[in-house]
Amino acid sequence: MNQPDSTWPLWAQQLALHPDQGWRQAIGAWWGAAWLHGSAEHLYRNLVALSLIAAIGWHNRVPAQTTLVWFGAWPLTQIGMIGQPLHTYIGLSGVLHAGICAIALHQVTNQSTTRKPFIGYLLLLGLILKILMENPWQHALIKPPGSDINVAPWAHLSGTLSAAAICLFTSVTKRLPCVKRLTRGGRTLI
Repeated sequence: MNQPDSTWPLWAQQLALHPDQGWRQAIGAWWGAAWLHGSAEHLYRNLVALSLIAAIGWHNRVPAQTTLVWFGAWPLTQIGMIGQPLHTYIGLSGVLHAGICAIALHQVTNQSTTRKPFIGYLLLLGLILKILMENPWQHALIKPPGSDINVAPWAHLSGTLSAAAICLFTSVTKRLPCVKRLTRGGRTLI
């Protein structure tokens, strides 16, 4: 996919997100853009990051609710890209940032052990510092040294904020009486 998107197969063109076209996106773009990558190296790096996030989640016994937060943040991450000065956006990195944010916020808010909040705060600090260093407000695209693709820092911010918004929403709504009636044994749907 390291050629102009007009030369891509039709199925790939329909899965790519086109932020400069606003809400006029193919329906598959909200989920499919994450599965397209600009090069084999781009795919490899994202798969390594996905493996690391899965290992962190498994090691810290992250519950299914946190996975659902990550899953919900996926299309919100892509929605956050709308209006960015980009013709085409592809890749998993924004969704990966949402995943690490969901894990970090779970670790911070879960009070089952004293060690878990520290891990969560450490992950959040690293995530915030990374996003600040990338400066998404200043750059639509950056080309890191040694990379064969451009990186869209706004996707990283969008993924992080999407997961944080869903975590906040579920934290607030699970306290509502109508939601409490839907839960069993203190467990919520998310």
